[in-house]
Amino acid sequence: MSVVRDDHEWQYNPRHSVPDFARHAERAAELSRAARERNAGRYDIAYGDSPLSTLDVFPAAAPGAPLHVFLHGGYWRGRDKADYSYVADALVPRGVTTVVMNYDLCPAATLPEIAQRTREGLRWIHRNAASLGGDPDRLTVSGHSAGAHLIAMALADDAGANRLEDGAIKAAVLISGIYELAPVLDITVNETIGLRPEMVDGVSPMRHPPSTATALTVVVGSAETPAWIAQSRDFATLCRGRGSRCAYHTLAGEDHFSIMARMETPDDALSRLVLDAAGVKE
Repeated sequence: MSVVRDDHEWQYNPRHSVPDFARHAERAAELSRAARERNAGRYDIAYGDSPLSTLDVFPAAAPGAPLHVFLHGGYWRGRDKADYSYVADALVPRGVTTVVMNYDLCPAATLPEIAQRTREGLRWIHRNAASLGGDPDRLTVSGHSAGAHLIAMALADDAGANRLEDGAIKAAVLISGIYELAPVLDITVNETIGLRPEMVDGVSPMRHPPSTATALTVVVGSAETPAWIAQSRDFATLCRGRGSRCAYHTLAGEDHFSIMARMETPDDALSRLVLDAAGVKE
């Protein structure tokens, strides 16, 4: 049966809307292997007690550098930090210490658990920034897809005692994220994710928007599905309405996977947005 444009699975499962997604994963893996050979790194540093609560750090040449954390996508059920070491090639040459962070995956952990552990991980990075070669007062973050969602949840303004300290994260770049999770209940990947209706409210950033203390950049590809583009557009509108400093960008011609190819060198479009968020000028 052919996939039609208003099909729910097509709209919310990028592997259906981008048939050659595996090609992008293969390229990222090749670039990341080369990046690990080219850049000095410290690997598998534990920031928590759970199995995938680990990170890799690629220090800039100067200590006390701006510190940037990247979280990968994979619909909370796949991929690994090792697939995104190449992000260091975009940031380290501009003097930014780069952290690529893992997090526990479904179904071994529930989505609420993953969101909470991600927030705790960012808090750990802020407290240990100096030992990672970074400046805790110049900490920024970015994430793609599920990674963007987890960052948005970590920044939630109404997290109570779990709330990140205002100003701990100076800026966040959210790339092709999903911010209202009700649609996930009705796609096939939820067989692995295990999202239940009673969980949706607690893990939807549209219902728990970020602190206005963190500057936001929301990015999406123009070739993504209309529903996925609407997720980013609506989230940016919500954040602006609450008083956040929030820029919104559409990258022409990019789909859900090709968009990350715009973060391979310091001069790529996504890299420039991240460097600008980090306060690094050319």
